[in-house]
Amino acid sequence: MKTFLLMKRLCQSRCSRKRMIRGMVLGYDTQSWQNFRVKVPVTIILPKKNSNILIAGKSGSGKSLSARYYLYQILHNRESYVCMADYKAGEEYEALEGSPSYASGENAFQMLDTFYQFFNEVRKKRIRLKKHYTLFIEEWSGLLTYAENQSKKQKTDIMAKIGEILAVGRGLNIGIILCVQRADASYFSAGTRDQFQVVISFGRCSAEQFRMLGFHGELEENPTANYKSGQALVLVDGQEAIREITVPWILNEKELCQQIRYLLDRQPDLTALYRAAAEGRSTVK
Repeated sequence: MKTFLLMKRLCQSRCSRKRMIRGMVLGYDTQSWQNFRVKVPVTIILPKKNSNILIAGKSGSGKSLSARYYLYQILHNRESYVCMADYKAGEEYEALEGSPSYASGENAFQMLDTFYQFFNEVRKKRIRLKKHYTLFIEEWSGLLTYAENQSKKQKTDIMAKIGEILAVGRGLNIGIILCVQRADASYFSAGTRDQFQVVISFGRCSAEQFRMLGFHGELEENPTANYKSGQALVLVDGQEAIREITVPWILNEKELCQQIRYLLDRQPDLTALYRAAAEGRSTVK
């Protein structure tokens, strides 16, 4: 059966090779490459289909670099406007400092709050957005830990706001891409993890994480023991099975980040988006 599926993917790839890839490429099917040296892209459509994406993986797994690869595609293909809340404020995003669509460190909290206000205005005024909007959160667990150290109420409020966007945002053309090292239940409100249409786990996945992310119901064994950086398991709503993928190696990370910065600066900033929503407009003037 496994061989049949591999051959099926191989044939599908050959038949569609001359056609343009539609949607965002998460990576390439690992088994098709290892067995046949054929690149079979694993893709998703973001707006109103796979708006909410959970990206998990410990340090060194390739999670953050792959996330930047996804961000570039989203912006370059104009699938969505993106607002970034980067609590980690790592050097990999240094080129984005100063962009109105990017907030790092403690400023990430203000970005989250303003995006929630934007979402709330869209929901209350029943605005039909003509463009998809994405909130990208880097290092979710660190952000919540800091919030809890300030007050438990602050942590609870943030989790509730993100949970609300995850629950109803897709129908409003709004989504969330959330990066976390471990998707522990303590980082999410009840039922929130079930609202992700796409779950990606990079690197070796512990037995507990394997179960928490929902892979145990689809796979008899955990195949991630020997995963290298950039290799992941992917579970997409509506697709027939879990896929093993390999994300392309990025040769020039600095150039990638500069391209992301260029594309971010070409889109409306979040303040303008919120102002438009408050006035009941579906687009920015």
